[in-house]
Amino acid sequence: MLKGRIVNIVGNIFKVYAEDGKTYSIPARGKFRYVKVRSVNENSPSKKEENRYRELKIKVGDFVEIKDGRIESIAERKNELIRPEIANVDQILLVFSAKEPTFSCYLLDMFIVNILRHRMKPCIVITKIDKCEPNELEDLRKTAKYYESLGYPVCLVDSLHQVGLDRVRKILEKKVTILSGQTGAGKSTLINALIPGFQLETQEISLALGRGKHTTRQTHLYAYADGWIGDTPGFSKLELHQISQRELRNYFVEFEQYPCRFKDCLHQSSAKDCGVRNAVIDGKILSSRYANYLKLLEDLKSKEW
Repeated sequence: MLKGRIVNIVGNIFKVYAEDGKTYSIPARGKFRYVKVRSVNENSPSKKEENRYRELKIKVGDFVEIKDGRIESIAERKNELIRPEIANVDQILLVFSAKEPTFSCYLLDMFIVNILRHRMKPCIVITKIDKCEPNELEDLRKTAKYYESLGYPVCLVDSLHQVGLDRVRKILEKKVTILSGQTGAGKSTLINALIPGFQLETQEISLALGRGKHTTRQTHLYAYADGWIGDTPGFSKLELHQISQRELRNYFVEFEQYPCRFKDCLHQSSAKDCGVRNAVIDGKILSSRYANYLKLLEDLKSKEW
C-alpha cells in the first residue's frame, strides 16, 4: 500500500501527498465513519473501561495508506485539534496584528492556554508593525521580550515590505506548522510573503465593522522549507472547554517561579501571601498577563457549578 499525508479535504474527496512524490485526490472507505474505542464511562459508578463507538473524522495532517484508489487506513495521531480540524502538528504560529485590528493580549493568552493544553508549541508573529508609531513599537517590543522569556518565540514583521521574515522562515523549517490567531491579522498575506508567487485570497479590513473578513475557508497544508504550513479558517472567538480553574494555573508557566503558602491557591487578587500576586506587584509578572489570567479564571468559574 502507498503511504501519504492528507493536505486538503473538500467534501468527501481527500487530497493526499504520497511517498512517491505525487498528489492524489481520492475518496475514503466508508468504514472510517465509526470506530470502536476503549474509554471510561463517567456515568458508571464503577468507572470501568468499556467499548464505545465514536465517529472518526479524517483530518488534514493525517497519515494514511492508499489501496485501490481509496484511503484504506489511518495512522495513530500524535495530536489533534478540533478547531481548526487538523492532526499531527509540530507547532502553531499565532498571527496577531499590531494594529487594524488592535493587538489583543487577552486573545493571545487564551490561544496559548489552548495550545499548551494540546501539548503543542506556540510561536507568535505580530504583523503590521509598519503601522505603529515609535512609542507603540517600543511597547510592543517590551511585550514581545516578556513572551520570549516564557519560551515562546516572537517575530515582529511587516509582511508587505519583507521585514522580520527571516526568523519566521527559520522557525518554519522542517516543521508542520499551522497558522491561526486573530482575525484580520494577515495570515494569508504572511504566507504570500513567505512563498513568493504564491497567491491566497486576501481582503482589506472592513473599517465599518472594525474587524477582518474571514478570507480562508478551508484548512490546507502547503509544502514549505522541508515542512508544511497550514492555513486555517480565521475566527475571532475562542472558548476554553474541559479545563478546571486549578488546571488553568499550569498554563501560565511563569507562575511556577513564585510559589504560595497554600498549594491550592488560585492566585486571585484577594489572596494573602500569594507569591504570584506579590510578583505582579513587584513587576516580575506582566500585569496584563495576570489580568488575563483573572479574566479567564472568572470565565471558568461561571461554567463550573
